[in-house]
Amino acid sequence: MSQDAKDVSVCFRPPLKDTDAVLLTHRVLQEFPIRVQPQFRPWFPSASDALKPLKPAPLISSEDLQSVSLRLEEPADASDQRRPAERPKRSWCAIADRRAPQKITRSFSRLFQKTVEKHALHLRQRVKWVVCERNCGPRGMEELWLDLNRAIRRSRLPTCNANYQRALAQIWLYCDVFYSEYIGNLLKQEFQLSGQITLTCHRLGDIVKL
Repeated sequence: MSQDAKDVSVCFRPPLKDTDAVLLTHRVLQEFPIRVQPQFRPWFPSASDALKPLKPAPLISSEDLQSVSLRLEEPADASDQRRPAERPKRSWCAIADRRAPQKITRSFSRLFQKTVEKHALHLRQRVKWVVCERNCGPRGMEELWLDLNRAIRRSRLPTCNANYQRALAQIWLYCDVFYSEYIGNLLKQEFQLSGQITLTCHRLGDIVKL
């Protein structure tokens, strides 16, 4: 501190004595001890450059440059040329009209009843019928999709919404467990599907083949 005298006002509470307040003030106004910083010593020798890499840079000769330029100038073969990107196949979805009244279906068959009890399925749980291209027969997937789309919009398939996965050549029909057997039989009979269609459930996989 400088040697110039300065006036200092000290405020303290009554329990503290005057002598103690003066002593504390004197200690606060004392200069703080200054620690001498140690001299800096680099961790690498002064003769070497710490930023220089250990391995030298590769040497490129003029012959290498000529060979690279010749390769770039050579025309690519027709087989190496990239084909134009194909347009991705879209997936379409059909949703039923919620205002339309739902049909009342009959009870489960013995096979479906055992399946529901075996996997402890809730009647309002969503399951999925998978229709593949081999199930369509001569009509084709596009024609079947149009018929299913029309049936869903007219509420002929209760609680059902469909998704056409063109990339997989599959039609997914989601419905409640309560209507799953009715919808499966309707698909087989009215839409005349051939082969077996599969009913799948989330985290369970295939549970019924019809």
